[in-house]
Amino acid sequence: MLGFLKKKLSESVEKLSDRIRGNDVPEPHVLEEKIEKPAYVQEEKKPEKLAEKPKAHEKVHEKKDGKEEKKPELKHEKAKEPKPEVRIERYEKPAGRPAEKIVEKVVEKKASFMDRLTGRVLERKISEDDINSLFDEMELGLMEANMAVETIDFIKAEMKKLLVGKQLKRGDIEKDIRSSLEKIMLEIFDQGKIDLEGLAKSKKPVCIVFLGFNGAGKTTSIAKLAQYLKNRHLDVVLAAGDTWRSAAIEQLEVHGNRLGIKVIKHKYGADSAAVIYDAVEHAKAKGTHFVLADTAGRSHSNQNLMDELKKVVRVNKPDLKILVMDSLAGNDLVEQARNFDAAVGVDAMIFTKVDVNEKGGGMVSACLTVKKPILYIGTGQAYDDIELFDAQKFVKDLMEG
Repeated sequence: MLGFLKKKLSESVEKLSDRIRGNDVPEPHVLEEKIEKPAYVQEEKKPEKLAEKPKAHEKVHEKKDGKEEKKPELKHEKAKEPKPEVRIERYEKPAGRPAEKIVEKVVEKKASFMDRLTGRVLERKISEDDINSLFDEMELGLMEANMAVETIDFIKAEMKKLLVGKQLKRGDIEKDIRSSLEKIMLEIFDQGKIDLEGLAKSKKPVCIVFLGFNGAGKTTSIAKLAQYLKNRHLDVVLAAGDTWRSAAIEQLEVHGNRLGIKVIKHKYGADSAAVIYDAVEHAKAKGTHFVLADTAGRSHSNQNLMDELKKVVRVNKPDLKILVMDSLAGNDLVEQARNFDAAVGVDAMIFTKVDVNEKGGGMVSACLTVKKPILYIGTGQAYDDIELFDAQKFVKDLMEG
């Protein structure tokens, strides 16, 4: 769930941490035995090569026919010479002094992070360039996760507010950056909670109208919420307000029969506002806690259908208007959220198909756009496959990816 987005956020934290800690310093490497010495280092004078003397066990015979003859070597085992220690040379020229040659042993293993930091300061001040360079590199990856440019810019600006000018200990850099990003994501997702059981205690019935784009999963979401409320001993009636889509009424009736919940319906082509009104009146007469009203799926760009939705809201004055969105819709979620909210005022959101959504950036952008609570997320096809939204738990899981 949201695996791609988790990966990109985690990479953002790691790359910024590496840059600030100085991990972009090139790895130390072994110099060749023949190293090029700096110009300011004078070559050491080597003595002229002397004529090689014959070894002790060799005797030169007198010349025979103009050639020298050697006696054969005595048979004995040569002493094994120790392998020369592999060394590297580097030259430094301290100010005001001649160049010094420093001999170091070759380290077989890769230098550790702490080795590379030897001699460096233990704290680092975060600059605006650090944040800019990170987002220059990571922006494309976040856009691939369906995050809107406006959302990326918001996160970037908030990161600067929290980090620029701050002195961070090198050992705590990644933890502090992750904590800052988690705080920003929590600010986006934590828009409060809706206490349905508390609403039922203060008013009866509570009318909830579900709205959204075609195929977003409104009818299934209504059935899931009905099951959730029924499991908590709260009475529910369903209103078949989608009088346009073929088989929409039958679909809601199937769910109602399975759950043992009454469905209030009219004929196809009837006024949706009237169907919901009748359902509310029925609930008042029976003392029912909730009316969950379906509506026809509509594009946010279809003005006539949006006007019809406005009529539904005006006539019935629902307690909650819940926007159901397919989390796989990507960047279009921003436009859906913005336009439905502008038309009728969204009170809460439900995201469906989150269990198969690897990206999830559209969810982040939609939440930032309308700043409304998420009621629950859909995590499967069964009636119990809903997860009441907990912003802190959700963000923690997102940042640990």
